Amino acid sequence: MGLIGDIAKAILILTVVSWIYLIMQFVIMGQYVIALFLLIAFLIPLSMIVYERRKYRERSKEATP
Repeated sequence: MGLIGDIAKAILILTVVSWIYLIMQFVIMGQYVIALFLLIAFLIPLSMIVYERRKYRERSKEATP
């Protein structure tokens, strides 16, 4: 992958960990509505990442005989 790809992957991991921590903090504080909105907002980019990963894996399977 290269330096740029590794940096992008590290930023993605840091963002995911931060979102999960933030959602947990809102649940602990009793702000369930905000936590739910954050969770729903988090599902949109997560579904895009999963879609791209599945597409990449299918493409690499077709290339390998």
